[in-house]
Amino acid sequence: MLQFMGADGELNTVLIRDRHIVDLSWDFWFQLLVATGICLIGGVVWAAQPSKATSLYALTGLCLTIAIVAAAVYSTRSFLIDGKLFRYLSNINSSNAILFSSALASLLWYYPQRLGRFPAVYISFAAGFVGVITVFFQIGSGASDSYIYTLLIYIAAIVFAATQWFYTRHKPVERAALLWFLLAIFLGTGLFAGFQLIPAALGMDLLIPQSVLFAVFLLMYAGIALGLLRYRLFDIDRWWFEIWSWLLGGIAVILVDFALVSIPALSNTAALSLALAAVGWIYFPLRQWFWTRFVSVPTRDLQNILQSSIPMFVDIREVGELRLLWIRLLEDIFSPLSISPQNKALEQSEIRDGGQLLVVNEVFDENHSIEMAMAEKGRRLFNRGDIAIIELLQAQFKVAISAVEAREEGRFAERDRIRRDIHDDLGARLLTLLHRSADSERPLVREAIKDLRALLEALDIPPRSLSQMLTAWKLEFEERCQSADVELRWQQSGEYPLSLLTPESQHQLQRIVREAVSNALRHALPTYVAITVGLKEDRLSISIKNDGSVTEGDSSGRGLSIMRQRVAGLQGQLNIQIEDDCWILDVSVDMSEIIG
Repeated sequence: MLQFMGADGELNTVLIRDRHIVDLSWDFWFQLLVATGICLIGGVVWAAQPSKATSLYALTGLCLTIAIVAAAVYSTRSFLIDGKLFRYLSNINSSNAILFSSALASLLWYYPQRLGRFPAVYISFAAGFVGVITVFFQIGSGASDSYIYTLLIYIAAIVFAATQWFYTRHKPVERAALLWFLLAIFLGTGLFAGFQLIPAALGMDLLIPQSVLFAVFLLMYAGIALGLLRYRLFDIDRWWFEIWSWLLGGIAVILVDFALVSIPALSNTAALSLALAAVGWIYFPLRQWFWTRFVSVPTRDLQNILQSSIPMFVDIREVGELRLLWIRLLEDIFSPLSISPQNKALEQSEIRDGGQLLVVNEVFDENHSIEMAMAEKGRRLFNRGDIAIIELLQAQFKVAISAVEAREEGRFAERDRIRRDIHDDLGARLLTLLHRSADSERPLVREAIKDLRALLEALDIPPRSLSQMLTAWKLEFEERCQSADVELRWQQSGEYPLSLLTPESQHQLQRIVREAVSNALRHALPTYVAITVGLKEDRLSISIKNDGSVTEGDSSGRGLSIMRQRVAGLQGQLNIQIEDDCWILDVSVDMSEIIG
C-alpha cells in the first residue's frame, strides 16, 4: 500500500500489486512492434545481400531495437518504477544509442563506397565502447555524458557523409544511393526533432507522444534499406530537393520564430508575423539562389523541348531524315555516354540497372529498340521524368512520320501517273515512229527508246539507303561479270548511314558505274573488274578498275563525256587514269548532295 498527498492536501491511498501482461498500455506494445520491425528489416537486408555495409546496417538496427525496448519499459510505467531497474534500463538505452551512432558512422565510411584504409571504423566503435563504459560505471557525469558521445560520433557520421558526397560526384549510382540514404536519415531525425525537441524547447505541448514518434525511426530504417538494396534510386532526383526545401523551410520558420519570441518586447503574434516575413522575403530567395548557383539540377522542360524540336520537322522530306533527327534529339536532350541500337522488340520504354540504362522502344521499327547509358555524360541516372519526355517525343515523331509517309504516297502516286502517261503515250508513238522510219533513222529512234526506258527505270527506283543500293549493284554486276566470264572483285568499307538516297541520285550513280563496267566488258576484254566503295568523312568514293586492253577508246569519248556530266550534276568529281596497264575510274561525291 502506498499513500501520497495531493496538491489540495488530500491524502490518497494506492494499492501496490505486480503488473500483469494485460495491464501493459498500447504504447508499450507499439514500441515493441516498432523495435521488432527495425530488427526484422535489418536481418532481411543482411540476408539478402551479405556485406560489410549490410552487416553494419543490421548492427544499427540491433542497437536501435535494444534501445527502444528498454525505453518501452520505463516510459510506459503506470506510476513508479524501481530505481535500480530504471537506472539499468536507462543505461541500456543510452549505451545502445551511442553504439547506434558508431555503427551508423561506420556504415557511412563503407557505403556507398569505402572512403579509404584509415581505421575509422575501429576508432568509431572504440569511442562508442568508451561511452558505454562511462555510462555504466557512472564516470564523470555518467548518463549525461552519453549525449556528448552520441553527438560527437554523429558529427563524425556527418563528416563521412560529406566526404562520400565529394567522392561520388562523378558516380551517379553511388550518388543516388547516398542521396536516398541521407534523405532517410535526416528526414527521420528531422521529424523527431520537429515534433519532440523543438516543441519542448519552445515550451509547447507535444502534439504526438514520444512513444509514437519512434515510428519515424522505423520509416527511416526502411528508407535506408531501400537505399542499400538500390531500389528505384533513379526516382530520387524528382523530389530530393522538394523534400529538403519543405523540411528546411519549416525548420527555418520555427527557428526564426523561436529567436523572435525570446525578445521580451515582442508578443507571440508579432514574433510569428516577423518570422514569416523574414522567411518569405529572405530565406526563400537565398535558398533559391543557392540551389541555382551551387547545386547542379538538370532541367529538361517539356515546353522548351517542344519549342526547339518542332521547327526541325519543317524541312524534312524523307523518313531517313527523321531517323537522324530522332537520334540527334536523344543525344542533345539526354547526353548519354553511349547510344546503341538493339535487335529486341520493346512494348514501352523502361529503365534498367537502377537507372544506368534507358531502353527506348523504336518509333520507326517495332522489332528494334535503342539503349542509352548514363545520362548527362555519366553525371546522373535516368528517371521516370525521362520516360515522360521520350513518350512526348515519340508522339511527336509519329505525327511527323505519318505526314512524311502521306507526302511520299502522294509523290509516288503522281510519279506513277507520269510514268504511265510517258509509257503509254510517248512509248507508243516512238514504236510507231520506229516502224515507219527509214533504215538510216532507226538507230536514232532506238536510242530515244533506250533513253525513255532508262527514264522510266529511274522513276521506278524507290528511296533506298546506301547499303541497300550497293547490295542491288553487287547482285547486278556479279551476274553481268559471270555471264562475260570475268571475275568481279567487290570491296566495301566504312559505316553507312540510314539516310535514304533520292531516286535521281541513285539513278545517276547507277548509270555512271554501269557505264564504266559496260565499257570495261565491251572494249577491254578484262580478266577482272574491281569495284571499291568507301565512305569517309561523309564523302562517298567509288573506284572501278579493270585490266585488259587499255588502247581502245580514250578519255574524250561520248560515254565518258556523259559520265562527267552525270558526276557534275551530283556536284562530284571524276578522275580517269591508266596505272599498271589498268583502267582506273574514280568517282567522289558528297553524301549531302545525294541524300533525299
